[in-house]
Amino acid sequence: MHRSRRERGAILVAFAFTLSLGLAAALMGIVATHTSRAARERASDRALAIAKEALIAYAAGRPLDPVVGPGYLPCPDLDGDGWAEATCGSLNGASGQSQRLGRLPWKTLGIAEIHDGYGELLWYAVSSKHKGLLNCAASATCIDMNPDVALGTISIRDAGGALVNDGRIADPRRASEGGVAAVIFAPGPAIERLEDEAGTRRRLQVRGCRETCDPADFLDKAPGGDFADEDNADFIDRNDGAGRGANADGFIRGPVRLRGGALAVNDRLVTVSYDDLMPRVMRRVALEIAHCLRSRPTLPPPAPLCRSGNTALAWEGATGAVFGRIPAGAFSHCTIADGTDPNWWRSWRMHVFYATCDTDTPCLKTIGLEGVAVGEARRLAVLVAGAPLGGQARTPDDASGWLEREHRELARRNPDPAAPQCAPEPGRVACAEGCDRLVLAPRSATFNDVLIALP
Repeated sequence: MHRSRRERGAILVAFAFTLSLGLAAALMGIVATHTSRAARERASDRALAIAKEALIAYAAGRPLDPVVGPGYLPCPDLDGDGWAEATCGSLNGASGQSQRLGRLPWKTLGIAEIHDGYGELLWYAVSSKHKGLLNCAASATCIDMNPDVALGTISIRDAGGALVNDGRIADPRRASEGGVAAVIFAPGPAIERLEDEAGTRRRLQVRGCRETCDPADFLDKAPGGDFADEDNADFIDRNDGAGRGANADGFIRGPVRLRGGALAVNDRLVTVSYDDLMPRVMRRVALEIAHCLRSRPTLPPPAPLCRSGNTALAWEGATGAVFGRIPAGAFSHCTIADGTDPNWWRSWRMHVFYATCDTDTPCLKTIGLEGVAVGEARRLAVLVAGAPLGGQARTPDDASGWLEREHRELARRNPDPAAPQCAPEPGRVACAEGCDRLVLAPRSATFNDVLIALP
């Protein structure tokens, strides 16, 4: 029986309609899959951002005592209870490496349990230099966290295998390109873990554990020379001179695909870098000291820099001085530091400067980037010098080796000599103007002073 032309046309229309519905459904599925994946990745990014801010806030805001100052990060959670472990390896990073990689200790950070966009708990690695402390009496170096030495030790590679943070760098002038203080991972969905570049040996990740977990079941490896065989389940981060050269073994950002197209790494990660952490820690130090000084009945005179070479007088204030370092005994009524050893303040005090006025009238002018006045004059300022910049050469008695811009001129407000035991400065130019300015400016390649100024 032959179908009529009209019947055949109706069948074709029906077939075309059915095909279009199928294609539309398939397209909607593809769009939904991509939308779902994009939403999951955005959720992972939000979780990582929350965790990063919580870690920085912990390091900068932790309670201070006369021994331990700010800057330390918690150890990871290794048993799934949400709390940081009490210790995570040796002081120099030579042992206990596996203890510095685990789950994010969300209870210790004071945040809710946090997951990535695929429902997985976040993972976390901490630098051996920044890890939480159990017993600082073991070594004075474990409390030495000033801006010149608190350098990250963890190396990071981009998705192409290039080293973007080098944990081998121990030069404070290169702190920004050096290792990071911590890494937070969103592990994403489970994948086959490739163990070599050819992808011939595979290990299927197994999820579901809540207590002691194998990092390799959550974090991936990028095999092959292009990626330095980087394995996110393992790293090295020593902070001693002899072992730091091995720190190129760090972590790699996903997604990473091998030359044949195989997905090797889907871990998303964010870092807590020196530039993320140190300005906040410096500000905490400045705030604590400024408020401690301000709470005294009268402001103590600063310790002039020219006394730095005289051991007996180096930290004594000088009557008439209005700029210098924090004088000995300034914290006698505060709990932030004392004279015992070990003591966090001993490693910081060369970095901290103090400016005041010779009367009760505020005299210190605050200016912005363009030299425009910002707010009212101040009577007290605490300045914390960051790591050395450019050609800065540091000597104890020269402010220009520590401070930038107008801050270098604050010393000219002192008498000449600043104290009877100090020699007059050769070629000293009297201060007519411009030596009473405090710069309020963001951190940059040419400026890293942190300033707190109070009325």
